[in-house]
Amino acid sequence: MSTTIFPQKPKHGFTMIQKLGNWIPMGFSAALSLICVSTFISFPTAWVIPFLCFQPICFMFVATVTSNLQREVRELREQVAKLQEKQV
Repeated sequence: MSTTIFPQKPKHGFTMIQKLGNWIPMGFSAALSLICVSTFISFPTAWVIPFLCFQPICFMFVATVTSNLQREVRELREQVAKLQEKQV
């Protein structure tokens, strides 16, 4: 059984954070790009530092979302296997 920040599911399905969770990496990448472009306009060589320092965080966000999706798929497969065992 997995533990989550939200102890109970809302009546309508997913919470807003769960709906937007897949878009957080894209938003962070867009913000990073905007910072780098605005820095490039002001100081042509200064954009490299924030880009190189914060780009790994983008990959971490994507890896977190992918890991959560894989965990959910694994849990669903276990539930399907249990249901199939009950039917047999």
